[in-house]
Amino acid sequence: MTNTIADALDYRVLASGFDHVEGVCWDAARQCLWAGGEAGQVYRVDLDGAVNVVTVIDGGALLGLALDASGALYICDPGNHQVWTMDADFRVEALGDAIDYPNYPAFAPDGRLFVSDSGEFATATGGIVVIEPDGTSSRVPTRPLAFANGIAIDDTTLWIIESAAPAVSAMTLNGGELERVIEMERCVPDGLAFDAAGGLLISCYQPNQLWRWTVETGLELIVDEWTGELILSPTNVAFYGEGLDRLALASLCGHNIVTIAPEHPGAPIRLPRLERRG
Repeated sequence: MTNTIADALDYRVLASGFDHVEGVCWDAARQCLWAGGEAGQVYRVDLDGAVNVVTVIDGGALLGLALDASGALYICDPGNHQVWTMDADFRVEALGDAIDYPNYPAFAPDGRLFVSDSGEFATATGGIVVIEPDGTSSRVPTRPLAFANGIAIDDTTLWIIESAAPAVSAMTLNGGELERVIEMERCVPDGLAFDAAGGLLISCYQPNQLWRWTVETGLELIVDEWTGELILSPTNVAFYGEGLDRLALASLCGHNIVTIAPEHPGAPIRLPRLERRG
């Protein structure tokens, strides 16, 4: 195998020593990444690679994360069947009702927090929960999802991975029908992120792949790391840095967060300003 990934995409190991991180989130105000561990650890990852555990959620198994404009972190925890908020002083509180398997959170432009509830892998029992700015929760009326996973939201549409399909589905934020848009084969898609050129990046837990999709060109394979030595089980991904020109890849089966420089920088990050979180 030639060192294609390192040469073409400026591959680096950003930081090591994690407990199987799945979620990763960029915090431009504090110039750091946030990640969650398998035993409830909340990690702050500075750009020089320094890693600090700022708190541990008892009984937690932390997955996806999101951020609002106040600096509050929103954390999916299937270990406790709960979405948590963590404020700038690292105080953790439950948000919304219990969810069977909260996997990934993403904000809509109006401040609603959409959360994937994965369900079972072998049987389509997954769904989507929406938490309103006042904290009330409700289940979005959709067909059962085949292991609901990563979410990305643009101005009008919610995009969500169905890992067991495998596919990426979409629905309009005003309540349209959920439809499969991107059909995939022989992989387990996990995370989503938009780039500034309109591409949707899709990271695959297996087999160590990263895809880019657009309406015009369809699917393009960006990374196929068949050895697992450089990139292992990339789950959630996040653009970061001053120009959002680098992409961090979490590793659920490993202990590193690695980073590459894709062709296109990330789309601007929308942070909702929620009065109740001030």
